Order: sequence, then C-alpha cells, then structure tokens
Amino acid sequence: MSKQQQTETGGGGNRYRGPAVIVPDDPEEGPDPTSVRRHAKKMLTNVEYLRKYRRLGFYKPHPKQVEFHNLLAVEKSLRAGNQLGKSHAGGAQMAMDAIAWWPDWYKGHRFDKPPTIERSYEFLGWAACTTSVTTRDGVQMKLLGDIRQADGLGTGLIPLDNIVGRPTMARGISDFVDTITLRRESGGRALIRLKTYEMDRRAFQGEPVDEIWLDEDVSRDNDMIYGECLARLAATRGRIFLTLTPLLGLSPIRKRFKERAGKECAEVLMGLDDALHIPKEQHAEILARYSESERQTRAYGADMQGEGAVFTIPVEAIKYDRDPASFPDYWRWIWGCDFSHGGMSASAHPFAAALLCHDPNNDVVYVVHAVRLHRALPALHVQAIKANPCWEAPFAFPHDGNRGADLATGANFREVYRKLGLNMRPSHATFSDGSIALEAGIAEMESRFASGRLKIASHLSEALDEYIGYHRINGLSHKVDDDLLSAIRIGLMDLRYAKPLGGPGSNAFHQRNGPQMARGVAGVDWDIFSGRAFDQ
Repeated sequence: MSKQQQTETGGGGNRYRGPAVIVPDDPEEGPDPTSVRRHAKKMLTNVEYLRKYRRLGFYKPHPKQVEFHNLLAVEKSLRAGNQLGKSHAGGAQMAMDAIAWWPDWYKGHRFDKPPTIERSYEFLGWAACTTSVTTRDGVQMKLLGDIRQADGLGTGLIPLDNIVGRPTMARGISDFVDTITLRRESGGRALIRLKTYEMDRRAFQGEPVDEIWLDEDVSRDNDMIYGECLARLAATRGRIFLTLTPLLGLSPIRKRFKERAGKECAEVLMGLDDALHIPKEQHAEILARYSESERQTRAYGADMQGEGAVFTIPVEAIKYDRDPASFPDYWRWIWGCDFSHGGMSASAHPFAAALLCHDPNNDVVYVVHAVRLHRALPALHVQAIKANPCWEAPFAFPHDGNRGADLATGANFREVYRKLGLNMRPSHATFSDGSIALEAGIAEMESRFASGRLKIASHLSEALDEYIGYHRINGLSHKVDDDLLSAIRIGLMDLRYAKPLGGPGSNAFHQRNGPQMARGVAGVDWDIFSGRAFDQ
C-alpha cells in the first residue's frame, strides 16, 4: 500500500496539517533466484540441478524446429498445429539470444554484437501473447518456469544461473512478470519484458528492442501492434519472430508472410507428422478430437477456412517419397504453370509452375517439383525452372497466356517465356473436348486424389499447404493462395501432350546432361575436357 505523510507546521497546540505527500510504492518483486539456487544445490546432485535448472542445455529440437531456428530473415514465423512444440521453440529462441548461448547445430542470427546505442544493457527482448493469462501461463512459463512454486523460478528455458535479482512483477495481475534481468554468457546484461496484446499499441512504443517474440497471431486484437514492433527494431537492426496456429485464417499477418516470402520474411510449417515427441499411434486419436472444420488447422497448421475444404482426402494420403531417379524412361513429363499478371507489384499473386510425371500404365501422376515466386520477373521464373534437370519438358499454360505481357513489343506471355527458352505448348491448355472450366479441373484433381492417381512429393510443403487450405466461399472455390494447385490443374488438362524425357538417373537424362562436345574442324566432335576427337 502507498504511504501517506503529512507536514505539520506552527507552534504550541495549534498545528497546521499541510497537503498530503504521496510516496510511491517500491516495485513488487518476484521470487529470489539466489534463495532458489542455494536451496536447490543443497538438495540436488549436479546432474539433477542441470536437468532442472538448465533445461536449455538439454533442448533437442525436431528437424522443423531446427529449420525455424536457423532462418536468417528479419521476420520469421513457425506456423504449426496445437501442442506440436511451436511455443517451446519460441521460448528456446528467446532464451538462447538473451543469454548469448547457442548450441553447435545453430546456424541462425546471433546477437553477439550489441547495437551502437547508449544504454546500460547489451540486449532487450520483448515477449507477448494474447492476454495476461495466456502470456503468464504460456510465454512466461516457457521462459522462467512456474514462479508460483517455491522452487519454480529457473525451471523454464532460461537457466536459473543466468537470472540476476528478483523479477519485477506487473501491477494488478497475479504472478505476472513485467521485467527479468539476465546475465549473458558474454558477461553483459540482458532484459526481457513481457507484454500482452490487450495493451494499447502505445505499450509497444518507446525503447529500441533487439528481439520480439509474438506468440499467436496479433491480428485479432490490434494489427497495428505489429507495425509498432517493427519500428522498435530500426535502431538495433533487430529481429521479430512469431509462433502461431492460424485460427484467424488468412489474417493480415499471414498475408504479409505469404506476400513477402523470401529473404525479408520466412516461415516454417510444422504439422502433426513433424512433432516427433508425439507417437504415430496417437495421431488418429488426436485427429478425432478436432471437428472437421478445425482439423487441418489444429493438427497441421493450415489457415482456418470459411465453409469447408475443396479437397477432403487427408493430406497424408496424397504424399509420396519415391525418388524421381527411379522413374522409368518411358514415363511422360510435362510442366503446368499459373502466370503472375502483376509484375513486381506487392498485390500481385505469385508465379507458379509444377513439374508432373505420368505413369501411363497405371495412370498415376506424380508432382515432382514446384516453383512459386513472388514479385519476380519472367527471367527469374525461367532461371528457377531451368535449375531442374527436366526443364525441357513441354510447358502447358492457361488461357490468359495469350494476353499481352510486354508493353514495349506487344508479345504475349507465351511468347515471352518461349523466347526465354521454355518448351511452350503451341496453344493454351484445354481438356480433350476443348473446354477450360475451373470446376471440371478441380473435379479431375479430386477424383485422382481420391483414387491415388495424383500424388505430391512429401517435400513440396508449399503445394501441400495450398492443398490443405483450399476452400469454398458461398459454394465457390476461393481463388486465393492456390497458385501451385492451379499449375497442377493446368498440367493435368494438357497431360495428353506429356513427353518421355527420362528423369535423373535414366539413360536419356545422361545423354542430355552428359559430357559436352565441341564441334571442331571438318565436323569432328571434340571432348572439351580431354581435347581429343570423339572417335579416337
């Protein structure tokens, strides 16, 4: 309680009581780490102490978590289903960066050089979640442990030995930490402040910050908070990362990461099959707990959809892991594409291309490779396609390929890509009867998925993500974030024009990609490496 002092003046029995002077309370403090440490070292062996109070040293991330940690983008996101380890990875990331300790496998950004600004500490981190309760029971618990327990401080991912002094507690919220001070392995000091999305955007203004962790999508509460967070990183050249299950659907934050994917923003998708701490025999039971409308989001991290999924076959049923090098020479290859008409505009949808291989004996189509590029010119599209050894396959394109693409020459999309070296089909893709109906293409894909005659390589996460998220609104398929699916559909429409090429490992492949010969004197072929005539 605040203390009130009154000033008394005058002599004798007449005393004048002046105005009250309010003396501020001392900040409320949390548990004492020194006391916890002293008691623990008396009661525990050294190994027991390390396992309980230095959990970060025993952190063994799953491959998807490692991929997230090693991203170098300024803005990065780990999108995942519920209880798959996204918040645990977020806590580990903040803990490692705050105390300046990184394991040998870590290849991500390191905060080992303090920014050139005047302040008394080397590192400042913010961590926030939706409400004070979710921040306390989620983010705070991951970082510090359960501070309500006598021996709980330091049982989170921040080691007890790195906690300096008592945490400063927030006013009016039970057991909610406001600020924690840490000792870095480099010898300096670090601060971490906890916040909630319930706070006004002004609570996210002010001091420059090195790293910000947002646990769950901030768009529901105030999407302007994200802009304030980005502004806090300007002076420090800091980083921001999110860990979320996209229950808000394609929110402003989700759109930002989709549209800016690349060097600026990067994302890792982690589904139930990637959570190695959950036994596979429990997967069916977990999936059964969720309603059909939420299953793909809560189990696989797909954006929550409106009326329902277009494709109902479980995503695991459409994956394959076969090496394309094992495909027979007579199997037929074709590319399908979806053009981008917005050029370098931020609002333009991406260019997409998918490489299909058709097993004619069993009528099974394998999606072998996929390219999706946002805000890139045709030359870069073609460069990415030519990086695949089967780039010479026939290239099917949609009917809008006959539209003008080059204002200077008047050339259409087909002509532009043909001049850049792709094996463009003479005319746009159609079904055998000449039709191009969208719903007919979707029906063909659904039929093939259901019968096992259309498979997508398990490593093509972007294509699988589109498959999971493709949905209908007012009974119609929602033509947003379906770029690779559209490319696959176009390839299927022109599947009858696919050609045998021989994939990697085949004789035809080695003939196309084998030793290069130079045409010499009198039409003699010369090996450019040995300098000898080919017939010698």
